[in-house]
Amino acid sequence: MGLLDGKVALVTGAAQGNGADIARGLASHGAAVALTDLNEEGAVATATAIAEDFGGRAIGLGGDVG
Repeated sequence: MGLLDGKVALVTGAAQGNGADIARGLASHGAAVALTDLNEEGAVATATAIAEDFGGRAIGLGGDVG
């Protein structure tokens, strides 16, 4: 049982770098994660990898939260 089981996290700028690392960390503790980035293709790819690596729920979305 993870520390964040049953929680949902929204991570912006999550296609790569620090945002992707934060999303992976949250998922590793059981959170479902929604990744957003201007680079929609990168956000989807990172979300897919997270779901495969941690067996959890992850979705990648394109968008500008600014």
